[in-house]
Amino acid sequence: MTSRPVSPCVVLLLVSWLGACSSGGQTPTPNPSRAPGVAQLQLDTVVVEPGAPAPMRCTASDPDGDAVAYVFDWGGSTSLVTSPEVPSGTTSGVVATFEREGTFQVRCRAVDAHGTAGEWSASVTLTVRDATPAGTWELQVRVVGKGRVTSTPVGVDCSEACDARFATGTRMTVEAEPAEGWRLLGMTPCQGAARSCELVIDRDSFVTALFAPETDATLSWQRSGARLPGAPQWSPDGTRLTALDGTSSRGPLRIWDARSGAVTRMIFAPADALFVGLAWMPESNTLAAGLSTGRVVLLDAVTGATLRTWAVQSGAVEALAWSPDGTRLATATNASKEVHVWNAATGERDGAPLTAVDRVRALTWSPDGSWLAMEAGRWGGAFSQWVEFHGVGTRGLEELLEIPGGFAWSPDGTRFAVGFEGEVRVYLTAGYRLESTYKGDWGRAALVEWSANGRWLAVGDPMRKLFVLDAATGTVLVDASQTPPTGTATGYDALSFHPTEPRFAVVDDLPSSVLDVFTMDVDKGTVVRGELLAHDLSVESVAWSPTGAMLASSGGEGKVQLWGPGGEWLRTLPRPGAKRVRALGWSADGTRLASGGDDGLVHLWNAADGTLAQLPISQSPATLVIDHVGLSPDGTLLATAASSPGAATERGVIRVFRVGTGAEVFRFPEGERRVLSLQWTPQGKLVAAFVDVGWSIWDPTTREVSTVPAHGADLFRSAALSPDGTRLVLGNNVGLFVREVATGSLVMSATTSIWPLSLAWSPDGRRFVGGTLAGQVLVWDTARFESPADVIGFHERGVAAVSWRSAENLIATGGGDVAVRVWRFAP
Repeated sequence: MTSRPVSPCVVLLLVSWLGACSSGGQTPTPNPSRAPGVAQLQLDTVVVEPGAPAPMRCTASDPDGDAVAYVFDWGGSTSLVTSPEVPSGTTSGVVATFEREGTFQVRCRAVDAHGTAGEWSASVTLTVRDATPAGTWELQVRVVGKGRVTSTPVGVDCSEACDARFATGTRMTVEAEPAEGWRLLGMTPCQGAARSCELVIDRDSFVTALFAPETDATLSWQRSGARLPGAPQWSPDGTRLTALDGTSSRGPLRIWDARSGAVTRMIFAPADALFVGLAWMPESNTLAAGLSTGRVVLLDAVTGATLRTWAVQSGAVEALAWSPDGTRLATATNASKEVHVWNAATGERDGAPLTAVDRVRALTWSPDGSWLAMEAGRWGGAFSQWVEFHGVGTRGLEELLEIPGGFAWSPDGTRFAVGFEGEVRVYLTAGYRLESTYKGDWGRAALVEWSANGRWLAVGDPMRKLFVLDAATGTVLVDASQTPPTGTATGYDALSFHPTEPRFAVVDDLPSSVLDVFTMDVDKGTVVRGELLAHDLSVESVAWSPTGAMLASSGGEGKVQLWGPGGEWLRTLPRPGAKRVRALGWSADGTRLASGGDDGLVHLWNAADGTLAQLPISQSPATLVIDHVGLSPDGTLLATAASSPGAATERGVIRVFRVGTGAEVFRFPEGERRVLSLQWTPQGKLVAAFVDVGWSIWDPTTREVSTVPAHGADLFRSAALSPDGTRLVLGNNVGLFVREVATGSLVMSATTSIWPLSLAWSPDGRRFVGGTLAGQVLVWDTARFESPADVIGFHERGVAAVSWRSAENLIATGGGDVAVRVWRFAP
């Protein structure tokens, strides 16, 4: 949008009004003038077309008879627009031009010759829209990130924003194509990550395509992830560990560094499929993954590239197994009793299918490659399961053993172990004769796994009892049993031994996600458990320490994790009760960390050793949950904002406590507004922003609260205070607005096609980062605010937390995909 030029005199007038000039470095004389009266706004029309002139006029009288200029604000420009100076009581105005459609709240006020501003006029709604040709509707397309949206029939072809009109009843297909090195996150109104879908134009419609760079381009490191993990697989050299994500929204296959626990690679399934099975090729970096669409895909575990894919049969390919020499791949689906063997080099069938008695749940080759063990089962009043032995190259069933538990070959193939109630039985492969029975303090041995060195047998039951036995004698060497989640009776879903070391991995998907690695000391009979999934359910908050030495993250499972700048795990700060931790806040020197959450308690931690710095501070009433915490710059005060989720009104309760004693120092007057952000200025004032754009400022010296009123009726979802404490950025589904903290004046604004869930400023105050509901991570530059934001990364779900590191351009994010990610931003 544009407006008529402003004269240099008026610019000097506004500079004087803002108090930015003085004479000879001396303190200016206090302004003796009285403020002009309340302004009255006049618009010739409240509906204009894009590009058409929109005259705006304003009138106000000055009590001292001074000349006045009128300042106009409509929430859509990067600066205030000012009329020429006129005598008091005289009407003057500007002519604005709006290039795009939208709705704007226009207001004006008078500023006298001394720079004294009067009150704003009442707002008037101005609508900018095209005159609609009869029988047509408008389609608006917005592209966020690097990609292109086209349509068939032709009419849409844009990489940023475009609008077109179509006749009623037009059927069209819109298609999104990411730029090289980018991926499509989603396009509304298409479902999921589909690249195209059909629209019927029978009303004004919107299409928004969201793109993000591939993670390798900007990702520094990541931890956690995997909401419903399954099928743990070690790489042949034992340096990496991979697992499936069992969510129904294209959960990626993740690969972890086995030592550090950092996620080194994420591989996404095709847009129309899910990963449902997994097997690592022997002595190779190739992974075989089964898809929900009845296909197999071979993947390069280092680059994530697809090497080969082919169709298997109908159903989901849930069971896969490599032959010991890596030349053949066996597959089974959930829709057939057939097991197929494939030539891995060509994707062609190798021999006739093998037919099981019923659908196969798991496949295992004998170490010599001559047999396939098929774990199968069915419902018949009660669930029964068994293991079938088939000679590869024959169609006939050689042997069937009914087993209630797990199955495992010995590394040399001469024996196999099966699980029963309270015991494990070891059979000789030749003749399928029982050799030994090992009894122990476990229930049904649902998990049985033989170590690669042949020395150990792992046994697990549905109550998370977990033992490692001497495979030759059945003697218990290590008790790795864990207490199951409260109120549940669920064991681990799968177990996998490390190929060369005394370690094993276990996974569980419900009621909480688990991917743990146990390291054994067999001689001492001890075990150490390490967690690869730092958080469960969601990542609620991330916060860099002011020095940049540590990153704190908190999650829905109730833990607070501390990380080094490179992603190394430092320590866990446990909170009893395992309730969600929503808020984190560092002291100015980075030595202490405050946390708060759904238990209504505020904890203050010593970051160096993870101990409590003082007793927890409780809220009253106890039903309140902590949404925000913040330590004052001098570290003597701790502010909290609490609410009652689910109540008819989520009013915010803001309190300030004395650090050390926990005594309440001040409580804000209670209102009916939810708190969006709670932050201290460098000068030690507390700023609380609310959903309706208003905010309150508390001065600890005077104990007074000043309120800056809301501007407009829109509700906001996110807010962040600038590092110098002078500006607030606020975001909603309409756009982003930067306002002065002291006055509420609009500094700049921009319309957006996204809804930021979280916002944080860069340390220099020039940029800010936002996380969106769709999972994008974007950076806006206030020096070019009207330009599209830079998309630097993404999550598979909404990004609820963002934080910008002070020392470098490293941005931490966390979201609903349970991942903590750190991105490199190159201005």
